[in-house]
Amino acid sequence: MATMETTSGRRLPRSGSAALAVAALVQAVLGIEFVLTGLSKVADSGYVAHFGTFIAASPGAHRGLIAPLVQAVVMPHLAIAAELAKFGELVVGVVLLVAAAETARRRFSGRFGGQRRYEPAVALAGAGAGLGLAGISITIFLLQGGELPAVNPARAFASAIPVELMMVALGLAMAWLEFARFRALRPRSASAAAPAPSGLIAVR
Repeated sequence: MATMETTSGRRLPRSGSAALAVAALVQAVLGIEFVLTGLSKVADSGYVAHFGTFIAASPGAHRGLIAPLVQAVVMPHLAIAAELAKFGELVVGVVLLVAAAETARRRFSGRFGGQRRYEPAVALAGAGAGLGLAGISITIFLLQGGELPAVNPARAFASAIPVELMMVALGLAMAWLEFARFRALRPRSASAAAPAPSGLIAVR
């Protein structure tokens, strides 16, 4: 099996390193998406009013799983909900970008790709951002009516799976990846940190 040496003395399969590089790219794209969406909300001078119009016109705000919560919590406090949505997207996007940069950096050799003390915290924050991405996306999906994928002639020239639903899956995947990185990177005792005979690690 082709492997590459890591800074900790263990060895990482080249296929695993390539997979993590691809994951970092996906993570960066998701981060850019959320940062741009959040900044677009910041730039909208009538954002709170537009947010209220969007919520009021959404089918899921009047019927469905989250309708009672929307009517009881969101509608009476539109300004607060709008600000939380705006800054929530910005925070999720920035954290995803930072986590993606760290994952990509570790793919390099030498001092530049070496392990840093702050990495477990970044990985844990990245896991939280992945869950936040999934939470925001599933909320939008449910607000828009929550139509599950199916064979539908009306969607013959559109995406069969709603984009928000795909974002939920990607967010959960990023959370899983980053939590695995957190577990691999967190400090351990000397005996626990000793490499196994095979010396292989999956996520760094």
